[in-house]
Amino acid sequence: MPAAGDAVARSTAKPANQFAACFVAAQDQAAQPWSFVPRDSGGGTFSNLGAKGVTSPYFLRIADRGSRREIRLEATNAASGASVLRAVDRCV
Repeated sequence: MPAAGDAVARSTAKPANQFAACFVAAQDQAAQPWSFVPRDSGGGTFSNLGAKGVTSPYFLRIADRGSRREIRLEATNAASGASVLRAVDRCV
């Protein structure tokens, strides 16, 4: 995981809703908090910002780019992003 403030990017050919369903299942299985804010143009942002006990939030942005989705993880520290990145890599 990169240093705090750096972002990690991935892409997938999976539809946004298929990636999102996989990510939600992975976060639920790991008992990790999450929320999702959809975008009108497709995709959206997952985050744990505001969840009880979260001191280092992450932002996982999913953007539709035609036949693929760009996934960008921004985490406030490496520890908070590591488990999210594992879920992302499992789902791409």
